[in-house]
Amino acid sequence: MFTSIKIAFRFLTKDKLQSFIIILGIAIGVSVQIFIGLLSKGLEGSLLSKVAGSATHIGIYAKNSDISNYKIIEDKIRSVDGVSTICPELNKSAVIKVENNDDKAKYNVQDKNEANKYKSEGIYLRGFMRDRINKLYDMESKIYKGKMAYKDNEVIIGKDLNEKLKVDIGDKVTLLTSDGNNLEVVVTGFYDIGAVKVNSSWVISNLATVQKLTGAENKINAIEIGLKDPYSADITAKKLEKILADKNLKFENWKEQNKMLVSAMSGQKICTIIIQFFILLATVLSIISILGISVVQKYKQIGILKAMGIKDGSASSIFLFQAFMLGVLGTLIGVGLNFVYIKEFNKYILTPEGKPLVGIIINKRFILISAGIDIIASTFAAFFPAIKSFKLSPVEVIKNG
Repeated sequence: MFTSIKIAFRFLTKDKLQSFIIILGIAIGVSVQIFIGLLSKGLEGSLLSKVAGSATHIGIYAKNSDISNYKIIEDKIRSVDGVSTICPELNKSAVIKVENNDDKAKYNVQDKNEANKYKSEGIYLRGFMRDRINKLYDMESKIYKGKMAYKDNEVIIGKDLNEKLKVDIGDKVTLLTSDGNNLEVVVTGFYDIGAVKVNSSWVISNLATVQKLTGAENKINAIEIGLKDPYSADITAKKLEKILADKNLKFENWKEQNKMLVSAMSGQKICTIIIQFFILLATVLSIISILGISVVQKYKQIGILKAMGIKDGSASSIFLFQAFMLGVLGTLIGVGLNFVYIKEFNKYILTPEGKPLVGIIINKRFILISAGIDIIASTFAAFFPAIKSFKLSPVEVIKNG
């Protein structure tokens, strides 16, 4: 075996230009294949993140009344495989009323017109448990000014809603419900979740504040669930519906609500796999072709080696080792090039806000698996040239010169 490795190395170093071209071809093929895979995963992650910005993986909602036994329900949900986050919450349509600070409004105050003193907007008030909201929505990372509303009587407001209200950190606003309840709260921060519909309607507080405003003490009206695998949302929702068996509960999942998006993402994944396959196939075919020519070029050397006593198996393994070396070197360079591609992509392919268009994350597991497949494919590309070498007879070589 060591003799075969030495000979394979000599064959590679003897024709350096040919070896360089093969390694470069493998490197480019591998780098493009991995980059397309990571780009696809990044695009998928970005789309999922935007979808999760306004709808979690599974939502359980009360049909007619509040959910008072939610802790028992929470324990049952926790027993289901694949559930990562459970978030009990209380949501309510409400109105937010603020003092009107517009110059025009100040002028009209002289007329003692109450309508001009205040301005109000319809909102969707959401009350979350402090330790759950970040697991579910990663809200802290979406706050661009101020801080989260963790204490009682605190709220955070969306970017688009605040463009209408024009309030600042520390300002007091009033929340009003259709039942006639009202509560004065303090604005502690502003968020941008990346969806105008959400940014212009959600006002977020802690669960206790919303319960206090609505009079629903120790009650909720929704449970949102995050999953380890978002694509299993429909199957898990059916499992939960069967386990909970409560007619007062309505079950929704993001796949049902975004059928066109799911279909597009599935199509994109299939297209990516097909592209990756053909890039790998092109790389393998080029190695087969070049190593096949290499066998013909080295007929004499192989014939002499066989005449000197080297076995057929050892002669054929020379080309397998040669392909393995080429595959390893080409793949390592390809992985290195991939990091350059990602850096430049994130640097130049940007949104109008200056952020990367697609958040490409370096998935080490995906890179290692892809690199392993490429090395194995490169090695097995030498299979046909190795058979040629195996069948080669030294007598035939001497006879044909």
